[in-house]
Amino acid sequence: MATVTRLPLVRIAFLSALVMFVEMLLVRWVGTELRVFAYLQNGVLVAAFLGLGLGFRSARKPARLLPAVLVLLSVVFVVRDPLRWDIGEGVTQGLVAFQDSGIWYAAGGQAERPQYIRTALLFYSVAMSLALLAAIAYVFRPLGQWLGAWMDEHPRPIPAYTANILGSLLGIGLFVMATVAVTRPFSWLAVAGLGLAVCAAWSDDGRIARVFSVGIALALPLLLWNERDTTLWSPYQKLTIGPLVHAGGPLGLDVQCGEIINVNNVGYQTMVNLDPMHMAAHPDLYPPGEVRTSHYILPYDLVGLREKVLVVGAGSGNDVAAALRAGAKQVQAVEIDPTIIEIGRSRHPNKPYASKQVSTTVDDARAFFRRPSGPYDLVWFGLLDSHTTPSAYANVRLDHFVYTQESFADMKRLLSASGVVVLLFAPQTEWIAGRLVGLLTRTFGEAPVAMHTRSSSPCLGWGGLLLIGGSPEAVSQVKARAAREPELSSLLIDTSQIPRDPYPTTDDWPYLYLPRPSLPRYHMLVAVACLALGVFLRRSLFERGEPVDAPMLLLGMGFMLLEVAGVSRASLLYGTTWAVNAYVVGAIFAMILLANLVASRYHPPINGWPTAGLLVGVIALAVMPTTGIAALPPALRVVVGGGFLALPVFFSGLIFVTAWAATKRKDLALGSNLLGALLGGIASMLSMVVGFRSLMFLTLAVYLGALLLLQRGRVRAVDQA
Repeated sequence: MATVTRLPLVRIAFLSALVMFVEMLLVRWVGTELRVFAYLQNGVLVAAFLGLGLGFRSARKPARLLPAVLVLLSVVFVVRDPLRWDIGEGVTQGLVAFQDSGIWYAAGGQAERPQYIRTALLFYSVAMSLALLAAIAYVFRPLGQWLGAWMDEHPRPIPAYTANILGSLLGIGLFVMATVAVTRPFSWLAVAGLGLAVCAAWSDDGRIARVFSVGIALALPLLLWNERDTTLWSPYQKLTIGPLVHAGGPLGLDVQCGEIINVNNVGYQTMVNLDPMHMAAHPDLYPPGEVRTSHYILPYDLVGLREKVLVVGAGSGNDVAAALRAGAKQVQAVEIDPTIIEIGRSRHPNKPYASKQVSTTVDDARAFFRRPSGPYDLVWFGLLDSHTTPSAYANVRLDHFVYTQESFADMKRLLSASGVVVLLFAPQTEWIAGRLVGLLTRTFGEAPVAMHTRSSSPCLGWGGLLLIGGSPEAVSQVKARAAREPELSSLLIDTSQIPRDPYPTTDDWPYLYLPRPSLPRYHMLVAVACLALGVFLRRSLFERGEPVDAPMLLLGMGFMLLEVAGVSRASLLYGTTWAVNAYVVGAIFAMILLANLVASRYHPPINGWPTAGLLVGVIALAVMPTTGIAALPPALRVVVGGGFLALPVFFSGLIFVTAWAATKRKDLALGSNLLGALLGGIASMLSMVVGFRSLMFLTLAVYLGALLLLQRGRVRAVDQA
């Protein structure tokens, strides 16, 4: 008997690992190649939950692999775009028509286009987004059918659910290992295709259809076989290295003056030669009249010699090379992406990372600001304008928690008494510029010096908005120095003319690229469309009267909101890095495993201490600030912060597994739970409106509703008995 039950458990674990691996693959890959999903990354996650939930709810219907594999092939074709139809870029350009969220390299061109083109792009973007999300949902449907059927049939529900969680942990671990190893989507699709080929053995397709399913699944990675050798996939993003070309060379010819790193198919940063002798020898690449006003050189000309410099967002090394050129004796470089650091180490013409005066740290800037370091004479914010999210479980981007009032207060503590901060940014709108000016003004009690830097040659950098902040004395000295020279005074911007931002970014509302607390219209439209799609599929796939398990649906919604809160709070405590997010998601599954163990051994009543623990934990997450925990020593911060984040997950998991084990139709209960997770993913977008703290009160309300329904169900069952 033990062997009979063990084999289904192995199948459940295998399929759960495959589901999680494919889910993470699509979240990462689709969000990279189709930039619109970098701003709507949890849309892919929501689609996966929708497909799994519908699969669970139709677990007793025939499950066919071939249609799902064919749909996955179409998704791969659209994302890879082998015919260069620019499918993904057209979708992204349509997003910009809403004009209520900052998008890389897109906002400016929209206003110049005729209205009918903008309208057409908008409809194209929405239609393609919904079609892609529907396709992703369909891919997961047969996987959900098998998983739901096997878990419903298993004689021991808690071990079956434990196998599901262990398999999910394995899938997470495999994908994290693949990304850390800087592998490419070719490898990811090869693993996913092999797993899907194994699933053909359980398909209700005919023999020929199963053979085709295996062939298509194994052939999926072939669409990516010719990816460029200069393309690397870091734990965060796709990096492509190419030549940096200046069109103003001798005889009007294009001349290479460095290299450019494209991130997710968009120009992101360059590697240029800042050696003074090299620049003097190539006046065609480095116009002598513009060298001084390059953003790599101008700040040091204004603030004077700064011996100890901190560079956050150090990238491939231009800012570090500039600090060394200006005479800095110690430079601390902080960069979140280890692959970009390695590119700079091996390819930057000035080799800044090889200098003994330079120390490098792979971390995000916010986490480094809390370290016991400094004081620094100058803190340099490189072009920290990432449009990449670290996790599908959060709406924040890599740089969001860097540009908040609390972050700037942490940064200020690292400055010496006469220290200054130099911030370079490429604001796409006036209100983003006003927000940055406001952050520095509130931090130092004095408006920063603002200058517009731009060069005719990319060899001197792309330039942007240059802000220099510090104490009133330091700022007045910089401003006076710039005003004395016509060459520099012409670059000055009157900060009083920049509209002040009435919605400053905070750790509770860190959305730098939103003009005000609001839900971007594109997010709203896709959320409503996903709900409509779910209702349509539910009506078309299920018989009339088939019930939705309301308590399970609310538990799924609450857990998804709790997961979003956990990832966001962990970002504040430990940093917004891939490692932190991997640990947090892994810890969440570990807490569920612990809950399974406790439930199987002790059978606690739902309305007892598990309910009290859950409510207290959620309230603590809502009302307790993370600043106190963040100030603790690292080891203690891990212990206290981990317990702070993990305990609500443990109690939630305990309540879920106890209630689920008591249901008669476990497949429908799981389907309802996943559909609830879909609603939770959509509801998590409300953090852009109300902030994370208020979102926790919504989580509390959802859990209270689930607990009341569970209690009512038990009372009804007792009365009927």
